Amino acid sequence: MSLIGTTGASMLLIRPWLRMNKYRITAYHVVFFIFIVSNIGGCLTPIGDPPLFLGYLSGVPFWWVARNCWPMWAVGVGMLLLMFLVVDYRNYLRAPAAVRAEMTGPGGEWRFDGLVNIFFAVVILAGVFINHPPFLREGVMVAAALGSWWATPKSVHESNHFNFHPIQEVAVLFIGIFATMMPALDWLQTNASHLQNPGASFFYWGSGFLSSALDNAPTYLCFLKAIFGRFVDADVVSQVHHLVLTHGADLAAVTGPHAEQIRQTFSTLQQYHAADVSSGTVSTDEISVAFLLGNPGYNRFIAAISVAAVFFGANTYIGNGPNFMVKAIADHQKVSTPGFLGLIWKFALPILAPMLILIWLLFFRN
Repeated sequence: MSLIGTTGASMLLIRPWLRMNKYRITAYHVVFFIFIVSNIGGCLTPIGDPPLFLGYLSGVPFWWVARNCWPMWAVGVGMLLLMFLVVDYRNYLRAPAAVRAEMTGPGGEWRFDGLVNIFFAVVILAGVFINHPPFLREGVMVAAALGSWWATPKSVHESNHFNFHPIQEVAVLFIGIFATMMPALDWLQTNASHLQNPGASFFYWGSGFLSSALDNAPTYLCFLKAIFGRFVDADVVSQVHHLVLTHGADLAAVTGPHAEQIRQTFSTLQQYHAADVSSGTVSTDEISVAFLLGNPGYNRFIAAISVAAVFFGANTYIGNGPNFMVKAIADHQKVSTPGFLGLIWKFALPILAPMLILIWLLFFRN
């Protein structure tokens, strides 16, 4: 999931997952798939989940999330896998003897078709690291997607029951969400400076609940901007930007009450964005992120919104794009799936809520 993204992993694995469990497929098979594959499993890299990719575009270093959030990922995924093992084993014991014999008997034929798509997947992954010129990254990804569509044999599409209906449903739904959520998120960003003393708990639960009710990608970005507005000193950013333009020539002459913060921010910027510093193309967001990463106390805030946006996105079908796509594919194959409220009351609250509370207690409680 962290390698090819939650969307890619979901679309790649959901149909084989449904076929593997065809003799006793139930709603919880789909729901746990959404929890682990479509969301929480992608918490380790910017490729893994859209919120983290937006953080990467804003200046959060590529491997920073993996280094700082792997304990939360391990606890979350481990707890969900343990829950799934218990639930699935109980379901197996309740299955009729004929069904159990079918499941434990010789497996069906396994075949891997469409190997050419590995090339296109590598192209898309490489495109993530393209920063200049503008829109080249997006163009490379679109070209790879179109190449994959035309190069894949139609028999592979047919055997996987592939169609664009799930993507169309998600597109219509999220256009509506993005059109109506922006005023609320703009208000939060504008008023972030009025927050008294928000801690990691505020950013964890705040970004988490909004990621559940809206979409986790813009919610993450909004809370990242809120952290900028509340904690990043604009004067420090301005002076660091000047140092970048002078290639650090004036660093020794920096004085004043913010001198140490300026030096620390510039040093962090050189550590994570050396190429941009050398070319003088550092953005304001990259400087703001360096300001936060240079202060250990602020690191937890970025970790809090990173983990919360990814984990809480599993609470509802609209929390993350792959959720609704997985449901649409399962419904198309006549698999029983819970409705919008059913996912929350029957699965998210009894299964996800304890895990989310444990993550907070272990890592983000003030």
